[in-house]
Amino acid sequence: MPQIDAKVIWPDGQSNPTVDKDPITVPSANGATVIQWKCGTNVASFQITGLSATEFSNPASNGWVTVFTTTDQNNDAVTYSYTVTATHTTGKTASHDPRIENGSGAE
Repeated sequence: MPQIDAKVIWPDGQSNPTVDKDPITVPSANGATVIQWKCGTNVASFQITGLSATEFSNPASNGWVTVFTTTDQNNDAVTYSYTVTATHTTGKTASHDPRIENGSGAE
């Protein structure tokens, strides 16, 4: 099964965290695909919520983590939004709503 890696990052000078791939593009040719997020620049931990429970094997991280993995069924050409809440290495916490684009024609 293919895997897509993403990082939750918080660049210096920004007020919120972001994901280094937004949207995360899941090509239709991949079929079911593993997506894994890890802590990146200036991020101590994060949590992910709001993924579709019918499309993703783990729709939430169930708390603060440094790595989170889910399997995207990639059944339809749909764009999903989700919420990433991250803790900066300074202790500040903020959220961002990135996207996952399923069924992309991009290879």
